[in-house]
Parts: sequence; C-alpha cells; structure tokens
Amino acid sequence: MIDPRICEPAEDVLESFEMPPKPAVARVLYVEDDPTAARLVQAIAEKEGFEVGHVTTEREFLRVLGEDRPDLCLIDLTLPDASGLDLLQKVRERFSDLPAIVVTASESVEDVIGAMRRGAVDYLTKPVDARRMVVSLTNALRLTRQQKEINRLRADVEESYSLEHLVGDSPAMERVRQMIRRAAPSDATVLIVGESGTGKELVARALHATGSRSRGSFVDVNSAALAETLLESELFGHEKGSFTSAIARRRGKFEQAHGGTLFLDEIGDMPAATQAKILRVLQERVFQRVGGDERIAVDVRVVCATNRNLEEAVEKGAFRKDLFYRVNALVIELPPLRERAADIPPLAKHFLARVNREEKREVRGFSAEALEALCAHAWPGNVRELQHAVQRAVLVCEGDEIAREHLPPAVVRTHPQASSQADKDGLVESVERLERSMILAALEKNGWVKARAARALGVTERILSYKMENFGIDRAS
Repeated sequence: MIDPRICEPAEDVLESFEMPPKPAVARVLYVEDDPTAARLVQAIAEKEGFEVGHVTTEREFLRVLGEDRPDLCLIDLTLPDASGLDLLQKVRERFSDLPAIVVTASESVEDVIGAMRRGAVDYLTKPVDARRMVVSLTNALRLTRQQKEINRLRADVEESYSLEHLVGDSPAMERVRQMIRRAAPSDATVLIVGESGTGKELVARALHATGSRSRGSFVDVNSAALAETLLESELFGHEKGSFTSAIARRRGKFEQAHGGTLFLDEIGDMPAATQAKILRVLQERVFQRVGGDERIAVDVRVVCATNRNLEEAVEKGAFRKDLFYRVNALVIELPPLRERAADIPPLAKHFLARVNREEKREVRGFSAEALEALCAHAWPGNVRELQHAVQRAVLVCEGDEIAREHLPPAVVRTHPQASSQADKDGLVESVERLERSMILAALEKNGWVKARAARALGVTERILSYKMENFGIDRAS
C-alpha cells in the first residue's frame, strides 16, 4: 500500500490535468491496489496521450493481458495477492516482447536490481514524478516499436533469402535447393563452387537464413579484395599498436560472426599464410588477433565460395591440401546460366519486378523478340550479367514493354534481328517459335546428343524428345 502522506497533494495534482486528453498513442495496463495512486498515474499519462487501464490484482492483470494485450504495462511491486517481482517474471515468460516498468515505494536497491534482472525496462519510485514517468513511458514505447521494426526487417531479410527466392525451376536449381535443405541444419563447413556471377553469395545467405543460426549475424569477406596483411586484420582483428595504423583494438570478422555465419568468398585466392590460420580456426575454433597473445574462442559456421578449381590449385601447390579436405565436406555446385537456359525467362521477370520497384517504373514485360534474344545469349557473366541487362533495358525503355533494341549491344549482337513474323504471330505462336529455336540451338551446340542438350535446357530427356516430336525437329531439319 502507498504511504497516505504521499497521496495528500493528489487532488491538487489532478485538478491541473482537467484539459481534454490527447488522442491515445499507446495503451498501458497498470496493476496497482491503491486507487488514488492509480488515478494519479492515469491523469499524468492520459494528458500525454497514453490510455491507461487499471486493475488491482495479479489474477485480473493476467486475464486482461491474455484477452487484450496492451502496448506497455506498469507493475506495482506490492500487491495483495502476489509479489510484483514474481508477476514480472510471469509476464516475461508469457509475453516476452511486452515492455514492463515496475513501480515501487521501496528504496531497496535489491528490489530494483531484482526487477531489472527479471526483464523490466525501467522503474519508477513513489511518489511518481510526472516528468520522469512520461519519459519512462515514452522511451519504453519507442524501444518496443523499434524492436518490432527490427523484427519486421529481420523477417523481410530472411524471406528475401528463403529458398523460394532462389529463382529457377530447372532440375539444376532444384538440386541446389535440395543441397541447401540438407546442409542448412548442420554446422559443417560448406564450399560453394561456380563461375563468377552465378549467385554464390545468395546461396550462402540462403544457407544462413534457413539454418539454426539465422538469428545470428551473417558476415562476409572477399578474400581476393585485400592484401595479405589487411586480410588477416580483417579476419582476426588486431591489437592497438600492432602496426603503424593500428590506433585502437579492432574486432575481426570471426568475432563479429560469433553465433552466426562467416562467408569467405573467393577462398581460392587466399594467400598461403592466411590459409594456414584459417585451417587452425576451423580445427580448434580459436584464434589470436594480429599482434595479440590472447586465444579467443569462437562459435561460427564457415561457408566458403570459389570460382576456381580447387583440386587443380592443390595439385599446383596454390592451395593447401589439408584445408581443401576441411572445406570440401559439403559442396554445392552452381551451374552457369547457359546450362539452365529454361531459367532465363523467370529470372528476367524477377529482375524486372525488382528494377520496377527500385526505379518506380511500370514496365510490364518483354516483347517476344526481346525474350528470344535473352534466351539465345550465352551469358558469360551469368545471372549478374542478366540482372544488369534487365536494369539497363528498363532505364532506356520509354514505353511499358522491353523491346529487343532496349537490350545491351552484346546481347543483341549474339542474336541477329528476327523477321517481322513476331509482329504477326500471337502469344502462343511466338512462344512456340522461341521454344523451337532454343531447342535447336541447344542440340546444335551439344552435337545433337539429347542427354547433353536436355541438361543445357534444364529439362529431362523425355520432355526434350516430346518437344522435338511436337515441333517436328530431327537431325535433318
């Protein structure tokens, strides 16, 4: 119960709050068995736009929380049917994201420490200071809204790197998704191999987002972008004074990724000395900062990527054999775009939607000739080149459809101007003509070996045979 002497000026204080309250910005539930103290808090808070509900017991408080959860809660530490600290503990267990502020008439430091340890975001002492309480409520509301925004952004990021966002329905891409599903629950080191531009970082992020470490950090390092001395500092950090420009201690990428995932891109270009240190971390899970003696333990999953043939690099002595065997346990191979031509249309559509959002454009699609040119191009730069091609086409397109002339010159040169038949054909005819030309191109390129042509097109040999029969395609054609 509140000290009666504290409540003596309550009526005078209440009189100063008789102006109409501002519209509610947040709802607060206050559990307090003293009605006078509750009215005082309500008057102060409602003047600032807070809507305050009042209950007097733990039982009623928990019932209201379960039925209509507020934005914030105030908990008096002395209740007739419960301990405020115990009630706070129950709130944290059942409603972990609900900010709670404790109110106490006690000057005991132990009570305040106990409340903060149980998850209270702040505390108020009686008699409640009006300004102090408003600041406390406002800060708690701001923190909870920031946390909700962080959670929303985290969910958006996880969704962006979910398996469903690895665009492509070809068998090759389905194999990649299957490997990610198998590798994600493990903490084993993963090696992603593929040509530049095939999307190795995207796969690494999908592994992180799908795995058990998704709540931790995803930290990436490009091993080819830094000199050897800078790379070691980047990876392991350094102590103050360890070299000329080391004016302060710095945490390296391994420390930053503790509890999460470290992505080592272009590991095939890593200097030999750094390879040895990486091997030690993978084996012992400890390292030392540059210029330091302290052994630092780290809990991190390592995902590596390379566009090089590491087996050949091992044979030439350019890559450590023991490190190769360490990172080669789980391998995900990303096929070049030319080997999964069936994925070009959905990828182009995906990039078109992204560029439309970023550039605030409303380009609705591709003409038949533009799509045919995209599918005929070899894409030496892989998915990255296709993304840039679509971005360029949107920027130069003045209408609502990307035409062949909007594509980059390199793409247009590999696919000479088609006849004007596309202008006369309907959608079905244009698509069939495009499909037939893709099949013929794949067969020619692969010496009319159906199995190889089917792999290049990203379809089964049975489907290819069916399409060839429908289109009347044979070697003589």
